[in-house]
Amino acid sequence: MSTPIFICGALRSGSSLTHVILDHHPKIKNPGEFDFLFDQMSDEGTFPTMEAYQEWLSVHRIFQSKLLSIDSSLGYAELIDSFIAQMTQENSVLALNIHRHFDLILYLFPNAKFIHLIRDPRDVARSSMGMGWAGNVYYGVDHWVDTEKSWKRLQKKIAPEQFLELRFEELILSPEIVLQGVCEFIGVPYFDSMLNYADNSTYSKPDPSLVYQWKKKLLKREIQYVELKAHGLMETLGYALSEYPLATIGLFEKIELKISNKLFRLKFSIKRYGLMLVLTRRLSRLLKLKSMNKLVTLKMNEIDKLYLK
Repeated sequence: MSTPIFICGALRSGSSLTHVILDHHPKIKNPGEFDFLFDQMSDEGTFPTMEAYQEWLSVHRIFQSKLLSIDSSLGYAELIDSFIAQMTQENSVLALNIHRHFDLILYLFPNAKFIHLIRDPRDVARSSMGMGWAGNVYYGVDHWVDTEKSWKRLQKKIAPEQFLELRFEELILSPEIVLQGVCEFIGVPYFDSMLNYADNSTYSKPDPSLVYQWKKKLLKREIQYVELKAHGLMETLGYALSEYPLATIGLFEKIELKISNKLFRLKFSIKRYGLMLVLTRRLSRLLKLKSMNKLVTLKMNEIDKLYLK
């Protein structure tokens, strides 16, 4: 069984667009997000128990959407191999999107190759607010920072020929040139059909207006918030800082940002799921009512499906 290519990038970095583009290549199968392969491993690479892992997967929306069968007789590593085998097609390269815990991949796939998908964190932070994950860009950039730190840990353990850097902005502005490089790295010929994805998906063709939106849509203070947290990684990755000085945030401003973040997320959840489901989820977690929590999670999963692109 061949080892997949792993597309490693933060949420809202263009991984879904990359997924539909690659999946339109006749020799590449990219079935989307697969963080559930590694999310239950410890930071040291310890595998979860099979009982705990199967229980976790039973309410995992993305896993459920993949329609993979679970062989309960297998251990964790063997089960992951079986998932890969179920998705692998003859004469095709399997590519999987991963958003976090990149350094854990090597415990299961020591010889894997990686595509590092990068996007300007100022746009990622702004986009995260639109998803309801954060109430302001100060918190919206956190998952980008965590993701890139995870990549740095992985990068120290792999050889330069094991990875390719794919910048979202370059993919949008020069898709043919960038995709030719991606295909060369994967080991397949380039096909123009990769850019025909708009004909049978909900995604539009590459739109230059999608890059560097932060320059028009973020306020000065918001830009400073993002750069305060991300400036070191930004400079390493080649993203120039704005002309604004790094922010100095006092205690009261931090408290205000924290409160506004929590209130925004709460309001977003109530609007999407309804007050009763939100309260029931919190109560079931507080009282450790597993059956109730599972039922609520499954109901929320069904609601989330309505918002998938």
